[in-house]
Order: sequence, then C-alpha cells, then structure tokens
Amino acid sequence: MPKINISIPRDILEELDNLSKEENMTRSELLRTAFKTYLELLSEKKRARKRQIAIVRAIRAQDEIRKEVGDLDLIKELRKWRNERK
Repeated sequence: MPKINISIPRDILEELDNLSKEENMTRSELLRTAFKTYLELLSEKKRARKRQIAIVRAIRAQDEIRKEVGDLDLIKELRKWRNERK
C-alpha cells in the first residue's frame, strides 16, 4: 500500500489520536476509513445531483408536452382506450 505524508494542525492531530484510541484503530486505519467515507459521501452527492437534474428535465419535458396537447384527462383517455380494445 502506498504511503503519503500530510500536514495537519496539532489540535486536529490530538483529536485524531484521541478518536483512534476510542475506536481502537491506528491513525492510518482511522484516516483510511474517514477518507473512504468522505469519498462515498461525495459520490452519493454527485448521484443525487444527477437525479435532481434528470427530474427537472423530465418535468420540463412534461410541461412542454402538456403545452402541445392542452388540457387532457389522461385517466378518461386511458379508460376510453381500454374500452375500445374490448
């Protein structure tokens, strides 16, 4: 596993050491876990943003269709279509 060097303020290092003792982990284990969790959080935020953009696009497309079609009772049309198939 590659090794890296980082610089962090002393107060954060002290918190890191205290937490690593509480969690019975080494500094490296704790930092790996924290980095992995952070990367997963960023990834989820990115997926959520993409979903939100897709929803907005779908709503806009739906609004455009509604403009073209006008007032249309889809339930009524669906029932009519089903009855015609019988």
